[in-house]
Amino acid sequence: MNQSLPVHLNFAQKAKIGFEIHGKLPIKQLKRLSESLLSGEGDIEVDLKFERVGPVPYIHGHIKTDLQLKCQRCMQSMPYVVDVRFKLGLVQNEAQMEKLPDDAEPYLIETDNNHLPDMLEEELLLALPLVAMHEFDCSDFLQQQKSAQQNEVEVSEEKENPFSVLKDLL
Repeated sequence: MNQSLPVHLNFAQKAKIGFEIHGKLPIKQLKRLSESLLSGEGDIEVDLKFERVGPVPYIHGHIKTDLQLKCQRCMQSMPYVVDVRFKLGLVQNEAQMEKLPDDAEPYLIETDNNHLPDMLEEELLLALPLVAMHEFDCSDFLQQQKSAQQNEVEVSEEKENPFSVLKDLL
């Protein structure tokens, strides 16, 4: 799978002939995605199958890559694995969009010469989390807050219950 992917393809024509392509694309070629990353190093692995079902051309895709995002709590590097599958219905207008089945997302094609990296970049951007954060309490502030809460719980357990006097009256 060391094949590099072409930049331009005629998506509708490839769907008509039942084309499949597998390859890699450098992350640094995806400008909008690179703005969201700490490092533009590495490649995305792509498997695409173009097919036509009735009058509708489709792209079935699978993208895998490892990205370095910035955790929004500690501002440190955070590895993020992307393994996303998608199904795009190629449409030329809004009327065709409405006729797509629910399991396909519309992808508007305006010309015969489609830019493959743009389509892949859009799918990767959709796969990113809204706010990138480690799954654990990564910042010093959160760790201090957690230990302070534990101390409060311990102190409250040690306090004498003010209603214990009423127990003696019964």
